[in-house]
Amino acid sequence: MTITSTTARDATASGSTAPTVALCGVEFGWGSAGKLGAVIDALRARLGDDIRFVGIGSRLGRDVVRGYGVTQWHDVDVADRRALRALVEEQSIDVALCVLDRATAVGLEEAGCPVVFVDSLPFLWTEEDLAGLPLRAAVYCAQLCPGLPGPAWPVMARVENLRWVESVVVPAPARPERDVRPPGLRRAVVSLGGLLSPLLDDPSEYLSLVVPAALRALAAWGVTQVTLCGNLSAPLPDGLRDAAPQGMEVRGGALGHQGFLEAVAEADALLASPGLTTLLESSTRGVPVVCLPPQNISQILNATFYAQASGAPTAAWPDSVFRAQDVLDARLGDGGPTNDADTGTAIDTGIGTGTGTNTGTNTEQDNGGSPGEDAALELIYGGISRAAADPEPVRAALTARIGTCLAAVEAHAGHWTALARLVGTGGAAQVADAVLATARAGSARTSL
Repeated sequence: MTITSTTARDATASGSTAPTVALCGVEFGWGSAGKLGAVIDALRARLGDDIRFVGIGSRLGRDVVRGYGVTQWHDVDVADRRALRALVEEQSIDVALCVLDRATAVGLEEAGCPVVFVDSLPFLWTEEDLAGLPLRAAVYCAQLCPGLPGPAWPVMARVENLRWVESVVVPAPARPERDVRPPGLRRAVVSLGGLLSPLLDDPSEYLSLVVPAALRALAAWGVTQVTLCGNLSAPLPDGLRDAAPQGMEVRGGALGHQGFLEAVAEADALLASPGLTTLLESSTRGVPVVCLPPQNISQILNATFYAQASGAPTAAWPDSVFRAQDVLDARLGDGGPTNDADTGTAIDTGIGTGTGTNTGTNTEQDNGGSPGEDAALELIYGGISRAAADPEPVRAALTARIGTCLAAVEAHAGHWTALARLVGTGGAAQVADAVLATARAGSARTSL
């Protein structure tokens, strides 16, 4: 049994009367870290500093959440129930808040720790996912979505303590609709998210296609200052040093959650690899978004939701890379087209589906998913890899498509707050209430 902590505490948990909340987020992009940050913010709004947080795993999102004052992190084998139980007892954990980290949520439940599970992608599941979901969590908070596909209905029906919540974001007033700055003075944020997943550890091929196209389109639109953010060690990774057009300043790299929100607030447009959290956060603030091409299955659906709600175009891959509809059909093991009866929502790839954050579905499975999921991912990964071998034709097509989306931004041709208004923005507070109620219920049982 091995438990390591990244930060030593001066005092033990047993000396504190404040509730202790364990935090974990799936190792997939930065959406889970953003949601953890939003709920932490809501918890501190209720209790101030009279609450204690203990992080478990979540290596990809630690720097994001650290901005919310979480400094203690532990690495533990979630399959080792004795190790988890020892951690729960050693740290006197009252409740665990798990965002999409299904394996840790199930492990903590079996170790005797009540879990509040946040599922931001309930529309993604099929019956093949049932075995890995924490169906008996103390509270299962499913984030509202514009449409729930047919395959997801029997999954959600099996959840014992289901609670639908609004989007889990840091609330903020939407900025007034405003004209973009004149050409030559425009600013943009290009958000690439966490880029990694358990099924992919090298995003270079995606970056080599999308980043040059985005920067070229922004330069043609009159942008001279770009904040390029995501899981990057520098604003422009190796191999893309010459991607920025002359006269364009590109800065950034990895940003904390608050830093990202501040940068977006000052931008004329956000070009986003459209994880759902990013789309909801920007929609909450009324920031125009251009959806970049998808890195994963969920982003295809995310972009569809965003396009249908906002009325704005999105930047799809050319068919030579892959067709979004083919990916969705492959995942369901269906050789024919996906229609309303199959999915419960319209999947109209004709509007240019281009979309939380990355590759694969949002799972933490180490050995891949179902045969249908593997086939869908092969279409995505294989298409991107083939295109990267001869990148210029795809870059040119994407530059033109992103340019069309930017023209829509300038023409105010999108309802930028529509997605957030559709599903609400109070989810962080609702999840925080569930966490506190669960912690108090556990304390009451312990005192009996």
